[in-house]
Amino acid sequence: MNYSISIYMYSTEGIILKKTDVGEADALYTIYTEDEGKVQALAKGVKKEQAKLKGHLETFCLSRMSLIDGRNGTPRLTRASVVNFWPRMRERETTLRLAAAVAGQVDSECLAGERDPALWGLLRASFAALDAASFSDDRADDFLRNFRIRLSSVLGYGDTAMEKAAEKGYH
Repeated sequence: MNYSISIYMYSTEGIILKKTDVGEADALYTIYTEDEGKVQALAKGVKKEQAKLKGHLETFCLSRMSLIDGRNGTPRLTRASVVNFWPRMRERETTLRLAAAVAGQVDSECLAGERDPALWGLLRASFAALDAASFSDDRADDFLRNFRIRLSSVLGYGDTAMEKAAEKGYH
């Protein structure tokens, strides 16, 4: 008797939106990927000191990763390599807070498995902007407001007039 087992494996770039500890050594990551949209993936043993994935799956980090079908439909991370850590963003409390707000907004607003090139571009550009600039509290509020307007537009809920106002800096 012949049995055919089909295993789906793919590589993509993704931004780590959230990490949730699972058990003693594992973690479940919520990632927005370029090719698959939002996915949740399990990294086995990632919390162990000698873990090969450790450091390549930091929250708010852009990584190149390989995933494989896992049990119960949850993909498993098998490889990862940091593409952009955005170090300047991490040095400032304001930009780190904004990164958390951007990641949280994308996580809560986006469904899993729906690839969206415009959203991918917005997310990458937003993290790059956070890394490149320093923000006063007023500018931070403007950045977040503009991000939310653009996200709404990308997801099909936005009003083009609101988006144009945001681009011009109007409130």
